[in-house]
Amino acid sequence: MAQTRGYTVDDKEFWEELYLSGKTPWDLGKPAPPLVTFLSSPYAVPPGRMAVLGCGNGHECLMFAKAGFEVTGVDFSTNAVRSTTGKFHQAGLLGTKGYLLERDLFQMHEYDRYYDYVLEHCTFCAIEPSRRQTYAWTVKDLLKPGGKFIALWWLMPDRKGGPPFAVHKDEIFEVFDKLFKIEIAYQPQDSIKERQGQEYLTVMSLR
Repeated sequence: MAQTRGYTVDDKEFWEELYLSGKTPWDLGKPAPPLVTFLSSPYAVPPGRMAVLGCGNGHECLMFAKAGFEVTGVDFSTNAVRSTTGKFHQAGLLGTKGYLLERDLFQMHEYDRYYDYVLEHCTFCAIEPSRRQTYAWTVKDLLKPGGKFIALWWLMPDRKGGPPFAVHKDEIFEVFDKLFKIEIAYQPQDSIKERQGQEYLTVMSLR
């Protein structure tokens, strides 16, 4: 498992050090283009209550909040939460359409069955791989009946070490298929140059 000064990806301090040092290669500095396209497409879901797990610097949080969603960004990095809070505040959305939880995403049981949507982007590849099935159960628990899981996966099947850890498309289906029905699945054509052919967008609903 990757370590920073003895910390691992399961530790808050690991991520604090990465944000403080600016070593955040998953951060595009803007919303991921495939999610921008999705939100303006015929497949877009109507506004509702959304949790963005591992929200980081909050680019997608802000985009969905501006589109009318009630968005809660969740991250256990103080620096990430501070960054996202600033974006919501600057846009005049903090406390109305934009909310933050500085929380371990695996410890959110008081919010079970609370959200219409959960958004995934660069979180599945960042958690310790042995916890991926637990992550799937966490997403399931957070969603209301009929809720949807919207995900832009970063596929890196041959990657060694991490984070980000290796992700294979087949594993996604293995982990989530028992809990969710896949409604939409496709490889975006508008990924940034460095991720062309490495992203996969799915929309799943609870079984």
